[in-house]
Amino acid sequence: MRLFDSHAHLDMTRGGMDGVSALLDNAWAEGLVGILTIAGATKAGGYEDTFNIVGDDSRMWIAAGIHPHAGSRATPDALDSLRFVLDRDKVVALGEIGLDYYYNHSEPAVQRRAFINQLKMARDANLPVVIHTREADDDTVAILRDEGAQEIGGVIHCFSSGQELASAALDMGFYLSFSGIVTFPKTIAVQEVAATAPEERILAETDSPFLSPIPFRGRVNEPARVRYIVDKIAELRKVDPEEMGHITVENTARCFGISI
Repeated sequence: MRLFDSHAHLDMTRGGMDGVSALLDNAWAEGLVGILTIAGATKAGGYEDTFNIVGDDSRMWIAAGIHPHAGSRATPDALDSLRFVLDRDKVVALGEIGLDYYYNHSEPAVQRRAFINQLKMARDANLPVVIHTREADDDTVAILRDEGAQEIGGVIHCFSSGQELASAALDMGFYLSFSGIVTFPKTIAVQEVAATAPEERILAETDSPFLSPIPFRGRVNEPARVRYIVDKIAELRKVDPEEMGHITVENTARCFGISI
């Protein structure tokens, strides 16, 4: 079974590089052919740990950006640093970026400014974007439209909303990435989207170390568990899990313009 984890935070792994090595061994043994790992989500400008993890491994790629939680730290200097990072090998997307009105670690207006600035940067660099949106769907969609995000595309990561956001994102050419949330029994709206979205727009992710799928809910997550997410999507769509794994691998490669 071929699998791809389209969103993982390997720089948050416990146990340093030894811990990362153990997770990667599990992932490759499970059949993963690729991992997109996120740089800069833990702190604005904190990219080097992710580059050190990825090294020259041909099975790993990077998305770099300033998370909405860190929007208040998206200073001109931090944005200049990000712009430099986007030119480095292995970087195939800008993200994760967006809006989070649930935690509001940065003021909404500050988040919006950081989001807009990074969307402009992504257009200049001709890179797809990895979008985080939580309790901010209307503003997220409006900003994506206003900033011409349909010209570069990308993915709504860790999709946790309903058909309205899905339709708006799909209309702009975006992909939808499903995490362990899709395996939770009460996430009916998410499951309905996973069951009905066009198959060529579906990705799978762990968002590790967060959101372990059932039967591991509540434990620290890892890329190897993307299989359980693919299995659930396949169940919802009434297709063979191996076929669903192949579909999500091909979709991820196309979304980020990578060869596998």
